[in-house]
Amino acid sequence: TESLASNKTVQSILKQMKQDDKYIGAICAAPYALDVAGVLSDNFTCYPSIENKIRTQGYDKNTDTVIDGKVITSQGVGTAICFALEIIKTLQGNDKYLKIKKEIIAKC
Repeated sequence: TESLASNKTVQSILKQMKQDDKYIGAICAAPYALDVAGVLSDNFTCYPSIENKIRTQGYDKNTDTVIDGKVITSQGVGTAICFALEIIKTLQGNDKYLKIKKEIIAKC
């Protein structure tokens, strides 16, 4: 995460994605890189161990996955399936989300 946050190319890409109104997904500690780039949404979640590095305003430690505008954040490995399903729902719609959720027996 420190590498992503300090990498000028990554930071430039994140800023361009925000400017171009693209979806941005970040899981685990990756929301920190979004915060450094200034593209982290108002409401977000992240891996608890980076609470001391990331801004606290808008941080939701009790929600596995947060969608705020075009930024989708999630807490970590244990929330990855639900994170992926939320991305599917956002990009492909609720029917596709429900179909895949049922097929993989997800408990989200």
